[in-house]
Amino acid sequence: MKKYLYFILLFSLFISGCAKHNAIDFSSSEAFFSSLNKKEIIKKENKKITIEKNNLRNNIKKTKKQIVKKSFSLNLSSYERQLKEKFGFDEFTMLKIFDEPSLKIKHGKIKNFQFHLKFCHLDLFFLNEDEIYKFKHFAIRPSGMSSSLNKKKCVKELNSRFILIRDPR
Repeated sequence: MKKYLYFILLFSLFISGCAKHNAIDFSSSEAFFSSLNKKEIIKKENKKITIEKNNLRNNIKKTKKQIVKKSFSLNLSSYERQLKEKFGFDEFTMLKIFDEPSLKIKHGKIKNFQFHLKFCHLDLFFLNEDEIYKFKHFAIRPSGMSSSLNKKKCVKELNSRFILIRDPR
């Protein structure tokens, strides 16, 4: 008998804990139709909100494309200038820009992050200062040992993979 009583109490507890959603009023015909109209208004508002969200998403996509197009205008000297401006940044801030390197090398107080691209390699060098690795030097070099650096293709590939113009902080 106690089991049934506990079961009924538990069941009533679960039912009473349910949230009620815009109940329909059946007390009079006017109340019934007005409660239905409220539901239609809520549906229309929800549709407006979803349309506004979709428009906002489209605008964000357009602005992202515009930002990426602006970053393609960097040439090799401006790319190097942008990297020099980042001297002193810690390694975690730099990894926000450059994602995961192809190769990480650590020699004592120096860390080297290498990014192996098709037409060139980008090396970022960090120096340990007070237990924090700070960005101190970089090198852009050809991908092959005996090949020369194709600046145009290298810069195009760097710009498509990394965006240096944004501030990671």
